[in-house]
Amino acid sequence: MDWTHKNSIILTKICIILFGIAYIATVLTCPVLVREYVAVSYTAEDLIPGLFMATIYICAVPVGILLWKLWGLVVNIGEEKVFTAENIRSLRGISWMCFAVAAVTLASTCYYLFWGIASGLMVFMGLLIRVIKNTFEKAKELKDENDFTI
Repeated sequence: MDWTHKNSIILTKICIILFGIAYIATVLTCPVLVREYVAVSYTAEDLIPGLFMATIYICAVPVGILLWKLWGLVVNIGEEKVFTAENIRSLRGISWMCFAVAAVTLASTCYYLFWGIASGLMVFMGLLIRVIKNTFEKAKELKDENDFTI
């Protein structure tokens, strides 16, 4: 099988769906997951499960928005609508959702230091998405200029 743009879009959609399923499963089973984690992790033995669950549930909101925007972005790219204002807005929103999760997890380091790892990763992802957004923005400007030239 030749690897094509269409196959890549399909694979990306499958990955988003799988991540979405894991996201929903995590939200639905959060109390059980936290209870089990606290029971088996020596780093979390003094952890207040309610705080841990609050962090997860608060982060679930921006993660859900992020997944929705990511799906729309991939759909647009699959339809050959790449350098559009809508995609730039989606990328901007995705980056802000990364930063929102980073802020929540950074605040959560007050009770569990390892949330700092998630915070650092989300800041990095937010910055990476911002660079991609800026690239899309510049490409849209060039595309618009080219469209007016013809």
